[in-house]
Parts: sequence; structure tokens; C-alpha cells
Amino acid sequence: MKTLADLIKEAHMVVPTIKCEELAANTDGLMLIDVRESSELEETGSIDGALNIPRGLIEMKLSPNDESMDVNTPIVVFCGGGSRAALAGSTLLDLGFKNVKSLEGGFREWKDFSK
Repeated sequence: MKTLADLIKEAHMVVPTIKCEELAANTDGLMLIDVRESSELEETGSIDGALNIPRGLIEMKLSPNDESMDVNTPIVVFCGGGSRAALAGSTLLDLGFKNVKSLEGGFREWKDFSK
């Protein structure tokens, strides 16, 4: 039986990360997804241009079979620190998306970077 820590570790092994500097340098054509709950965004804000799709809804909201979605669309997911984003990224890869990354350090690191 796997623990949550096991699932997070496995997700981090399959989902590549992107550093804040790389993200800030190039967001063209990128889908940026904040997987935190909306209540968290109300407290802390988010990254400009990010869509809020909570991790628990990611499979229901995004599908590479949808005519408006391309499996090669670059997607960057983030959460507060990186664990939920890695899990969401792993799910997106399982769904068939090919270009998924997780923001290293999550929104907390982004806030420190963008000061």
C-alpha cells in the first residue's frame, strides 16, 4: 500500500520542474494552472494569467480529447509549495498531455522571486 508521501515522491520523479526565472522569461503560449483551492487564492493571490483549477477537478476540467486542447500545449501547474502541483502534473501526463511541468517551489517561491 502506498502512502501520500509515496505518491508525491513518484509524481516528483515523473513531472519535470521549471524554475521561477524560466517561467518569468517565457509565458508565450503557455497554460498556467493554479491547482490550489479558491479560498487559498483569496488569501494569497495568484500568478497573473493563471487559471484556477483545483487539483481535485483537474481530470474533469482538462482533456486532450477536447477540441480546444492540444496534447502538446505547454502546461505549468503550481500550488503552494509543489506537492499538489506534482500530483496534478502526473495526472495530466496520465491523461495524455505531453508538455507538463511543475513550478519548482510553488507559489511561495514565486512570491519571493517576484518581490
